[in-house]
Amino acid sequence: MSCLFSTFRLFVIAISIHFVLPGGNNQVLQAEDASPSSKESSKKKTGEIDFSMIPAIALKDFTADTKDSWDDTLPSTLEDLQRFEDVTTKLVPIYRKATVGIQSGGGQGSGVVISPQGHVLTAAHVVGKVDNRVTIVFPDSSRYSAKVVGINSSVDAAIVRIESKGPFNFVPMAQSRYTKPGRWVIATGHPNGFLADRLPVVRLGRVITTTSKTVQTDCSLVGGDSGGPLFDLHGRVVGIHSRIGATSSINFHVPVQAYLREWEELNAAYVPRTKKEKPVPTKAYIGIRGRNANNGGCLITEVTPSGPAHEAGVKRGDILTKCDKKKINTFGELVNYLKTKKANDQLKVTVLRDDQKKVLTVKLGETSQ
Repeated sequence: MSCLFSTFRLFVIAISIHFVLPGGNNQVLQAEDASPSSKESSKKKTGEIDFSMIPAIALKDFTADTKDSWDDTLPSTLEDLQRFEDVTTKLVPIYRKATVGIQSGGGQGSGVVISPQGHVLTAAHVVGKVDNRVTIVFPDSSRYSAKVVGINSSVDAAIVRIESKGPFNFVPMAQSRYTKPGRWVIATGHPNGFLADRLPVVRLGRVITTTSKTVQTDCSLVGGDSGGPLFDLHGRVVGIHSRIGATSSINFHVPVQAYLREWEELNAAYVPRTKKEKPVPTKAYIGIRGRNANNGGCLITEVTPSGPAHEAGVKRGDILTKCDKKKINTFGELVNYLKTKKANDQLKVTVLRDDQKKVLTVKLGETSQ
């Protein structure tokens, strides 16, 4: 048995290496006719989701035996390992061609095309606000202008529409919530931003926990992956990368059902519904993501478009070394220092850019996240 699990570990390493290399000429989902049939477009509701508002071709149903799903367990035989390899080898080229880079202001993130008409799912913090213009970059380096058509910041969800005529390579969304603890999933994205000579990087992992608003996995993600897709092993998008943690075990994704429930609003300049609720505690917000730099300080890996840091001139790739007069040695020290500040406070940040020291003034924003 120990030999078998050693074989499985080697299998995971092998397919991880294979995934980062260019793929073959596999068939990609295309649409000859993007218009759903009259039967498909008839209005129907399941719970909170009105599927009649969503292009039928952008959805894929899957009936599973949830009592004994093969993708819920560790492979225990060589035949199981072969099945995992066959499925991932078949799906990864399809998943890759629909995984796009998103360039917005000074930041970069990822997204996924889920319809031939050019609907792109991503994270709200990647694209900023409704009506922002962004650039969608496909793995073959083709670029398209796109517009942010809806945002729900409370769950970090956004939909972007490509303005050129399709059809585009796409992967459909899961109609039903299929993620559950222990289930195998595949994450793709553009870590540290789109690179012309590198295909979207693929990582195999498992679901750790789920709620109505989040899916947590152990898929390893870094800055630039934000907004990228989480897939199941049945040809569907099941989530979007949202909060990237300091370790591989604390990465969170927006479940695709968050997009389906708000589909109409997210395609029509979404405005959050007003409710009489208790005030939510807020904290200071700077609008950056980063990690420890090699020689001290914080390497900025993401700058939120239109966020406080972006407005102050902070750029991806800067190394932040000081806040006000306090020396910052790690990203954790920066987080702790920001906890002492309030919204609208101003602080002077010192950054290194191309070996040049720059002092920038940031007016902190406010967030309830």
